[in-house]
Amino acid sequence: MSDPTLIAWTLAALLRFAPVAMHEGAPWADATVEDGVARRVGIANAIGSVCSDAKSPRGCASLLVAIAVGESGLARDADVGPCYRVGGYKTRCDSGRAASVWQVQPQGWDADGQPVTVAKLFVDRELAAGIALRVARSSLSRCKSGDPRDRLSGLSGRCIAGPGPWRSRYDLWQRVRAWEPGS
Repeated sequence: MSDPTLIAWTLAALLRFAPVAMHEGAPWADATVEDGVARRVGIANAIGSVCSDAKSPRGCASLLVAIAVGESGLARDADVGPCYRVGGYKTRCDSGRAASVWQVQPQGWDADGQPVTVAKLFVDRELAAGIALRVARSSLSRCKSGDPRDRLSGLSGRCIAGPGPWRSRYDLWQRVRAWEPGS
């Protein structure tokens, strides 16, 4: 069962680190502020469900918030599909291979024993959050030598040392983890 306090904190963090207005004017913007907030409530609920039994629920939630914000900025198209891939945006969502705010690629099986697909990831945030968490934990475990900021480089499929988007995800994770509402 999800912890309402964890969900409330997660929602506040999503709104703080990816304000609804950040996509204003983009083809993937929410139609209204209310729509953007409602989507964030759904994302917070999925994170709360996946992280509620973690050893550190808030640490888990802050990791998923940082990855979602860093990967997609919580853009509507990345969340509910299909990704906007017109003109200069053809490579969005890993050229159509990834889905959800966490930009995960299909892998494994769902709770019904069926293969995970991009379509399923777009409709099941909890499934997407679970895969994102599994991949992130694997990266943190596999990529622990060297600079700690490279520990999320495994999100790209392999451990990589040096500058890259994984460092900004790691730095954001540390900021989100230390953040308190009202600060």
